Amino acid sequence: MAEKQIKFTVNRIYAKDISLESPEAPGIFNELKMQPKVGFNLKTNIVELDSTTYEITLDINVKAETDEKAIYLVELKQSGIFGIEGADEDLKNNFLNVRCPEIIFPYAMESVSTLIQKSGFPPIFFAPIDFNALHQQELAKQKNT
Repeated sequence: MAEKQIKFTVNRIYAKDISLESPEAPGIFNELKMQPKVGFNLKTNIVELDSTTYEITLDINVKAETDEKAIYLVELKQSGIFGIEGADEDLKNNFLNVRCPEIIFPYAMESVSTLIQKSGFPPIFFAPIDFNALHQQELAKQKNT
């Protein structure tokens, strides 16, 4: 009995949309004791392009602010096009919700970090994200509803 061949391909990784706002520049650069609070939001969007090709987009928002002022806001949509053939529904969902975002995330963080630095702000470092844990939480939520 021949085993079913699973084929997973990364066709392209690209920035779909990038934005940085710094509404208080250039005055914000004169503030010496800037200890901003940095907020981070992430959403994943999956679009089926055809029966074996998918676009995965990480929609990332990073906002740095003090109590009084917004320092910067970065919005990024980092996408990838992936091919998945021969996988059952569970394995395909695992690729789409875990493996594909894991591949895209480093590109997204590099883009965000570079953009922040090129805008005159100190570098920012992001902890890795456990996309498997996020996916398992989402599955558990769906079972409870």
